[in-house]
Formats: sequence, structure tokens, C-alpha cells
Amino acid sequence: MTNRRSEAGAALLEVLIAMLIVAFGVLGYVGLQARTVVTTLEGYQRSQALILLNDITQRININRANAVSYVGSDIGATDPGTCPVTVGAARDLCEWAQLIRGSAEQRNGSKLGAVIGARGCIQDLGSGQYRISLVWQGIQASGPTPLACGLNQYTAENLRRGVSVVVRIGILA
Repeated sequence: MTNRRSEAGAALLEVLIAMLIVAFGVLGYVGLQARTVVTTLEGYQRSQALILLNDITQRININRANAVSYVGSDIGATDPGTCPVTVGAARDLCEWAQLIRGSAEQRNGSKLGAVIGARGCIQDLGSGQYRISLVWQGIQASGPTPLACGLNQYTAENLRRGVSVVVRIGILA
């Protein structure tokens, strides 16, 4: 009889320890899922930024004789309004600014297709070379992009992300 009394509650203690281990496992899994969602959103924003970068790159290549007309900074930081009817750099930049602000996907008048806080910059590097940059605000802190575009325009520099490409316009003689 004394052995039974000394073992009373041991099974309950084992169940509580097992529940504690399972709870830690579930919390770890939930944390992993949350991290996966953030990483997926960061990847989605990067892919959207690359699509936007490709869009303006193609527009400049089509209008390469007037490539210098595309140079500008903080493109898309404000709503450009109605775009010009005439084809050219002004219309291309206006349409690109609208795309940066998310006009490609809208629901009930709200622009949903935007990369968070995106803005574009096009710099003339000389000799027919132009750097096209797109920066945006990331979700979790990391090292800031070395691009000058959008510098000091975000709540924290370690949230600023960016992609860029150099377009070379050939000079045919």
C-alpha cells in the first residue's frame, strides 16, 4: 500500500510535462509560420519591384533617342494625376508612377497592387548609361540598400529595400 501512495500523482505530472512539451512545439510552429508569412511578403514585394523595373527599362529602350528625358527622382512618391495623351517620356513616367502607386490592381477605388512606400529614381550616369532604381519599405529590419534613391524618406533606413539596373543606350555612328 505504501508504494501506491508514493506513486499517487506521478501520472498527472507526466501528463502535465507532456502538455508543456507539446505547447512549446506548437508555439515554435506558430512562430515559424509567422516568419514564413513575413518572408513571403518580402519576396513578393521584391518580385513586384523587379517587374516595375523591367517595365520602365523597356519604355526607355523603346524611346532611346529621348532617354535623357526620363531622368528624375522620387517618381511615384506622389500621385501623378491624369497622364498626358501624347506618347513620350512624360507619359511613360506618369504611367510608371501610377504603377508604382498600385494602379494595376484596384478594388472599390483603392489601389492594391503597390509595393509598400515605393518610389523610383532614374539617374544619368553619362556615356549613354542610366541607372534605374526602385526602393520600398520592407517589413522586417535588415541592412539598408546602398542605393541613394529614397534616402532618409522612410521611418527607418534598415527597412529600406531597393533594386536597380543600368541601361546602356548604344550610340550608333
